Amino acid sequence: MPGQPSTDRPTLRMCVNFRAGDKLPSCAARGSREMVAALSAGIEARGLPFEVELVHCMTKCHLGPTVRVLPEGPWIMGMQVADVPRALDLLEAGKVEELAAAFPLPTDDPDAGG
Repeated sequence: MPGQPSTDRPTLRMCVNFRAGDKLPSCAARGSREMVAALSAGIEARGLPFEVELVHCMTKCHLGPTVRVLPEGPWIMGMQVADVPRALDLLEAGKVEELAAAFPLPTDDPDAGG
């Protein structure tokens, strides 16, 4: 069950924030909850060594859905449900950087360096 990480395994921190109204974007309005459910189910089904941590904001809703690989790993931005099979294949192959390159944090974002 997704929640707080409980081991020293790599963590996928995923935003499920939903902002009411249309004034500001949110990860959930951009499909994060469906993507998170599919990714979490795939991680469990494949027995991948990742914990899942759900959070309600990482200050990047305008670019989301937002995922961060922890500790100190890359951002994965804008992944959708349709992208989950490819993401799972890359995670299973240990190609986290390739996954991040497929869904990059824009270089003009202040946190792009880490």
